[in-house]
Amino acid sequence: MQSIQDFNGLLLFALYFATSVAMRGAFTWLYLRVTPYDEATEISKGNLAPAIALTGAMLGFTFPLLVASYTHTNFLGFLAWGVLASLVQLFAFWILHWLLSRVIATNNVAGATCFAASSVCVGLVNAASFIP
Repeated sequence: MQSIQDFNGLLLFALYFATSVAMRGAFTWLYLRVTPYDEATEISKGNLAPAIALTGAMLGFTFPLLVASYTHTNFLGFLAWGVLASLVQLFAFWILHWLLSRVIATNNVAGATCFAASSVCVGLVNAASFIP
């Protein structure tokens, strides 16, 4: 009986882990598509600002996923909160871009650090909002 529970736990781990990685990949792909600059090209040129901002957004998205996987008992709820976390991060980007429009395009590392910190803060508040 215990081995069946262990196996079920392993399957749930694999499901949530694989889905989390896929959702983070999907979020990153979407983020790269909706931002008004080409992070991949800029990062390959060695520009730090887009790398810092992108890293902050990925972290800000990952925190809510972690909490959603822990607090929601069903897989569909986990997926729904992952989608919501993605939308919140994209909304946060557009607000930051409106406030600091030329920061990333001009490779302003200080401004990109503010982008990243804000994304992480939004992600943490978003994650805390999932806890009943």
